[in-house]
Amino acid sequence: MSFCVKCGAEGPVYESVCERCFLENRQFTKVADHVDLPQCAHCKDFSMEGKWVTQPTVEAAVEEAAIQSVQVMEGAQVVEVGAEVIEADKLNFRVNMQLAVEYKELRVEEERDTIVRVKNSVCGRCSKIKGSYFESTLQVRSRDRKLTEKEVDAILDRVQSMVEEMAAENREVFISKLDRVVGGAGGADVYLSSNSAGKVISRNLAEQYGAEVKDTAKLLTKREGKDVYRVTYLVRLPAYRYGDVVMFRKRMYLVGATRASNAKLTDMRTGESLMFSHGDLQDAKVIGMKDEMLDAVVLTETTKEVQILHPTTMRPIELRKPPRFEVKKDTVKVFVYDEEIFLLPK
Repeated sequence: MSFCVKCGAEGPVYESVCERCFLENRQFTKVADHVDLPQCAHCKDFSMEGKWVTQPTVEAAVEEAAIQSVQVMEGAQVVEVGAEVIEADKLNFRVNMQLAVEYKELRVEEERDTIVRVKNSVCGRCSKIKGSYFESTLQVRSRDRKLTEKEVDAILDRVQSMVEEMAAENREVFISKLDRVVGGAGGADVYLSSNSAGKVISRNLAEQYGAEVKDTAKLLTKREGKDVYRVTYLVRLPAYRYGDVVMFRKRMYLVGATRASNAKLTDMRTGESLMFSHGDLQDAKVIGMKDEMLDAVVLTETTKEVQILHPTTMRPIELRKPPRFEVKKDTVKVFVYDEEIFLLPK
């Protein structure tokens, strides 16, 4: 039978003494009189355990900072925490904590108080933003045509959406600056905080728009003994877009799905679909843009032909259907070229 070497009581012992003697004048936790909690003056995030994090409220951040500041005796473990936050003023808060601690088979309740002081600071991310810091530039341009405002808006919306998704995982990813190119063929320059973000986004745009990507790097600085480069990613959109009509090798084609390396073209006369690389299509000339296609009213339809009203002369005209062509509405899309009219193939 075990007994306490201090008071002689029989029963379980902890480090050779009974529970009462062991717990006498013993504290398993301690906390400093005050805890400083840095808050970024710009983004309002808080610095906690070496990281800048977002908290729903100042009170939630204060409570978390107080709990994180608790020091626990080796071998002990805090299993439950209750906290009450009392505001002294906008920057100072008293926090009362009730702590349930386990040590070996013992469970002990302790109460600790501290003052949390919110301190204005600036996080590294906001410091970089204010200093217009960037590591990569995304240049969006086109080949042999002017980018429309609608196109540029769509591309920039896509870029901003991707940056927001990346920033949710890594707050160091952000857009430092965004410039629209005025005059010439138009476009945009997007300055990004990281090279990896520029690489991912440029590849994504290439896949979406069938663009080509070229990158050039310039040594910026050294960080922790490693070279840091500033990279420019040139994303050049092709002259053609999905839904445009091009003249290529003396034949007219409707541009279909585009990918990073190729595009699908459908012959306007035969309906035959072929795949061509963007390199091959550099000589393709856009003769009709998607937005320029006209609506023609359908009068009658047979198995092989469709009778329509010419969209400009309003004369009835019969057109042969391209393969797999279907009339689903009262109108069909047509393309007029050199006084000849074509149904858009499927």
